[in-house]
Amino acid sequence: MLKMFPDCSKKKGFFSPSSYMIFISSIICFIICFSAYGQETNIKIMTLQESIDLAMANNLTIKNAQEKLKTAEQKVNEARAGLMPSASATGGYRYYGNLPTIEFNLDLSALGLPPGMMPEGGGSSEIPMGNEDTYTAGVSIQQPLFTWGKLYNNYKQSKLSLEAAKYEFEATKQKITLDVTTAFYGVLLVEKMTKVADMAVDQVQAHVKIAQDLVNSGIATNYDLLRAKVQLANIKTQAIKAKNGFKLSQEAFKNILGIDFATQIELKGEIEYRPVELSLSNLLESAISNRPELKQTAYQEQALETLVKIVKAGNKPNASFMFDYSYQSNADTLGDVFKSDLWKNIWSITLGLQVPIFDGLATRARVKQTESGLRQMQNGIEQLKDGIELEVRAAFMAYQEAIELLKAQEEAVHQAEESLKIANLRLQNGMITNVEMMDAELAHIQAQTNYYNSLHDYIIAIAKLEKATGSQLNSDL
Repeated sequence: MLKMFPDCSKKKGFFSPSSYMIFISSIICFIICFSAYGQETNIKIMTLQESIDLAMANNLTIKNAQEKLKTAEQKVNEARAGLMPSASATGGYRYYGNLPTIEFNLDLSALGLPPGMMPEGGGSSEIPMGNEDTYTAGVSIQQPLFTWGKLYNNYKQSKLSLEAAKYEFEATKQKITLDVTTAFYGVLLVEKMTKVADMAVDQVQAHVKIAQDLVNSGIATNYDLLRAKVQLANIKTQAIKAKNGFKLSQEAFKNILGIDFATQIELKGEIEYRPVELSLSNLLESAISNRPELKQTAYQEQALETLVKIVKAGNKPNASFMFDYSYQSNADTLGDVFKSDLWKNIWSITLGLQVPIFDGLATRARVKQTESGLRQMQNGIEQLKDGIELEVRAAFMAYQEAIELLKAQEEAVHQAEESLKIANLRLQNGMITNVEMMDAELAHIQAQTNYYNSLHDYIIAIAKLEKATGSQLNSDL
């Protein structure tokens, strides 16, 4: 402390000004470092369900699907508005610079008027038609009476499209759930592989030490020691790659969740075997009943059937009703506009009927196009069913394969562990060569790697089956 504050032992006070400033700076640095350390250790721990919930809130694909759903909802409101009356208010001002007139010619000579009383121009006169200034204000109401079902079917089609959009949104959610699940267990798998690599490094380091002891005692040669060191270098390289792969898998996981890359995460979960009883026939039935894509296309098919009706009504008669009510004033000045006695009301009712006679067969062509689109949709539904069945069968086969591999790899891991123990004892006693020891180590590493890969494939196969069937399989992943 005296070296840090050199004036402390020479001053009568506790600190000199310079020592005081150094002390304050040290405290500030300590606070900053402590705060930074606290931020670095602020790790977000997430389970699989928490990860899925976070993705549903932040993932951009989900947000786009939500916006599409909102668009479909507003299209329903727009179509509903076509069934309702529309009203509009009007107002205007017109100024006539040169009014039209009516000219009258009267023969006044028969009246015997003295010449002085005879009006100029004889008996001719001009009367202006209208006023120079005209003010109007009114309201107009229109209501379609009969459109051959076009407006109603348009509203019905928009509601069917909305239902289809809801199931499209549900399908997107299931896709994101599968993506998050795959990425979640991918991170856990790489983390396991990292631990396996670290354990392998420790094992080979112990092997190098034994080889060194055997060389020192004259039992083994330097060649055996060099082989062990090369093996250690190779295992360390794999461990480094595994750690980098773990970091990369975490970044990919953050990207799916839509969270910042700077966020420190730790996943709470285990790659472990949880048995599930599954039947292919039940899975196929569940897929046909629950897949949101099939429900989506069913509503889209109904919407296209409705669109055919709309197009067929294109050359059919339409009837409408219109009511107009307006006030008109011919005030000479702007101030007179507000005098109620100068305003006159005018109203009218119009019943309109439009009967198309010939449209150049345009409606017929549009009907054929729409019917062709409907048939394409129906063919697409059949293709979708076949694709879903294939997806279920593939996921089920992957599930069965993973179970068989798990049984085999579990036994292989047990055998590799026993073999490694025996090899270690025999190496210490100089009973096996260095090459044989390395073979045992590699066999143990490979057995563990294969086991965790099979376990990961089993979990993902169940997740894919859940997505393929559109239902939970009670796997409690």
